[in-house]
Amino acid sequence: MSRYVVIGAGAVGGLLAAQFTLAGIDTVLVARGAQLDAVRAAGLRIRRPHGDDVVRVPVAGGPGEVRLAADDVLVLATKAQDADEALATWAWRPAGRGLGADLPLLTLQNGLATEEAALRRFPRVYGVSVAVAASYLTPGEVVSPSYPLIGVAWLGRYPDRPDPDQERYADELTRAGFGTVSVPDISAWKARKLLGNVRNGLDLLEGTDEEKARAGALLTAEAEAAFAAAGIAPAPAGPGPFTLTIDPVPGHVPGRLSTWQSFARGTSSEIDHLNGEVVRLARRHGARAPLNARLQRLLGAQAAAGLAPGTHRIADLLAVAEHAGV
Repeated sequence: MSRYVVIGAGAVGGLLAAQFTLAGIDTVLVARGAQLDAVRAAGLRIRRPHGDDVVRVPVAGGPGEVRLAADDVLVLATKAQDADEALATWAWRPAGRGLGADLPLLTLQNGLATEEAALRRFPRVYGVSVAVAASYLTPGEVVSPSYPLIGVAWLGRYPDRPDPDQERYADELTRAGFGTVSVPDISAWKARKLLGNVRNGLDLLEGTDEEKARAGALLTAEAEAAFAAAGIAPAPAGPGPFTLTIDPVPGHVPGRLSTWQSFARGTSSEIDHLNGEVVRLARRHGARAPLNARLQRLLGAQAAAGLAPGTHRIADLLAVAEHAGV
């Protein structure tokens, strides 16, 4: 059985490493900073609706503390904006008689850029589109309000083509508590996820539910137009084979998306790889995406200045739509 080296210990990476460990799947979690210190000292606490699990996940502070083997599987669980640095760092590490670049790589990032960037160094890339309700705000803790189904994952070889090995990775994700679908067109599923992710930044803006709904619909419509101009066909919307139940976790305020969590922790923003990806496609293929561009600018400057959620208003964003005649 392969060992999974999970690079990135946020909500998704930490939860995945804990679930692999609980399922008896050999795993090492690569963390840093306060998260590394907390997990080393006391394990990783997974807060669930029915109570907490404290999981003693094997943890390392970086590639210098991990001796890669030829049958390891790398799992890139960083944010999209941190992916390229991690790919460069791990590709050229020794791995048995070869290098890290010779190992299969599972990419869990939002957006459409990571898989293409990974191909520069890794010939075996498997995209994973993950839907979880997990939160990471406190070192050593991940809140996971879904149980016993922890999350839903779509997994497939990138570029899109049949690959028998993906069934093994899908099976082990299933063992770890994820409803997993092995797909032949992971690019379409990544695009489908991005249509929802373009709304993430609205979580950081002040406004009414009605303003948020209107702005979200406009952001999504721009993304759909940019995809159409670029010839990208997202997977069809509709109910999937799994239903993710979200229950209250004592002491936890639900509803905050991963982008909000990053701003709240004072870390970097993935907006350039969400709304910015829509903007790139629109500019490249002659479409228009003024709201996505405005949201990218607002939150990019906000992150650079270290400002907290709530600095801007959704009304400011909608004013751009009115000016642009959207």
